[in-house]
Amino acid sequence: MTNHSYFNLSGHASTEGTSVTLATRNHLPVDDSSVPTGPPVPFPALDTAEPFVLGPAGPDVDHCFTVAADASSVPIDTRCQPLVRNLSAHHAKTGIHLDVLSTEPAFQFYTGHFTQVPAVDGVPARGPRSAFCCEPGRFVNACNVPEWRGMTVLKRGELYGARIVYRIWAD
Repeated sequence: MTNHSYFNLSGHASTEGTSVTLATRNHLPVDDSSVPTGPPVPFPALDTAEPFVLGPAGPDVDHCFTVAADASSVPIDTRCQPLVRNLSAHHAKTGIHLDVLSTEPAFQFYTGHFTQVPAVDGVPARGPRSAFCCEPGRFVNACNVPEWRGMTVLKRGELYGARIVYRIWAD
């Protein structure tokens, strides 16, 4: 389980100019259907553990990044685990900062390049790159990978739990 909160720190129709740093470069490589094909490997397109800036033409990211060192040891209830910063973002013009922290072993980072939301009841339409997502959760497709299954299968008498914290502030 996760949530699908979108963030725009610019105050405009685009996330352009937002600086983002992820907690890790490790991601789950995927096939053409976005199904993971193997264990975590460094993200090849850019060094996501260093600050990078969202622009009008990229980068295009929609991947599951992993922060757990040993996926087979992730408990079903992670609430007692320490919070780990998944993402830090900042927009220089607005001075708005965002940190996303969680006890989850992974998070999906999406730059919003496929976003197409029509205008509704006076709320303006949202197009590509109008917001980005950081969605803490379990490894994508974990229930179908024997080494990862334990983090997603809830057995009788067990309790599922996780913590997600959003810290937002302005300069």
